[in-house]
Amino acid sequence: MYKPFDYLRPRTLGEAIAALKQEGAVALAGGTDLIVNIRGGKVFPELVVDLKGLPELKGIRKVQGGGLWVGALTTMRELTTNLFIQKQYQALAEAASVMGCYEIQVRATIGGNICNASPGAETGPVLAIFNTAVEKFGPGGRQILPLEQFILGPGRTALARGEILTGFILPPPPPPPGSGTTYLRRSRIKGMDLASVGVAVLAGPPGPDGKREIRVAAGAVLPTPARVGPVEDILSQGPLTPERVRQAKEKFAEIIAPRASSLRATPEYKKKVIGELMEMALAKLSALEYRIEEVALI
Repeated sequence: MYKPFDYLRPRTLGEAIAALKQEGAVALAGGTDLIVNIRGGKVFPELVVDLKGLPELKGIRKVQGGGLWVGALTTMRELTTNLFIQKQYQALAEAASVMGCYEIQVRATIGGNICNASPGAETGPVLAIFNTAVEKFGPGGRQILPLEQFILGPGRTALARGEILTGFILPPPPPPPGSGTTYLRRSRIKGMDLASVGVAVLAGPPGPDGKREIRVAAGAVLPTPARVGPVEDILSQGPLTPERVRQAKEKFAEIIAPRASSLRATPEYKKKVIGELMEMALAKLSALEYRIEEVALI
């Protein structure tokens, strides 16, 4: 059972901030989690503040100096079909494309996905490998902070009462040729289920000595989606030989701390599969040679 609540669709960012300062107010973006939780009696809001009419939370655009600004209301479908993201931030398009079914993808937003702060959030590991910054607005004005300072733990973020996540700032990825990004996951069933294990990998162009920058982030195996520094250090020290990859896989299994209470996979399964997914991603990217063409944003 759920109890009645008030509903507000603000027309300005200031109006939305003022509404969310009220006790019992919650923000509505895509609603793919909030509506389910209200119907299921898990959340009992006094006021639902619908953010979908705010232009400050919409759009995908290049930023000065390179990189990309992605509005918090950008849907998974928009991420999947945007040509610029497909070319320059491929892992983000891949993560969005495996989140639920088509009906969910046209509703679910990247802002909502991150604000839910689930350890298995599909876009979390991907935003981590891009060194993404989070933009939020509140009574104190605009604030920018790193993603790792925004997601504090399962279900917890750095949003205070009255604050709204407005967008994400993604720095430019490493230049081609020979660089790329990808996201791989395993789930209990194809498509509709959340990730049991997720890995995002970024590989920079190889240097004359075979070294390249490697970034690795994991989902559903740590309290928050996050980069795994010790694994990155091993992989970035030299050419991606089988022995180096083996060492990285062992280190990965040592570092992660899957919850025994997870409904989607056992800790033993996650420790085994996380390294296999990383190896698959590295094999895919190490053979990657393509030319990124200039494409217009949709």
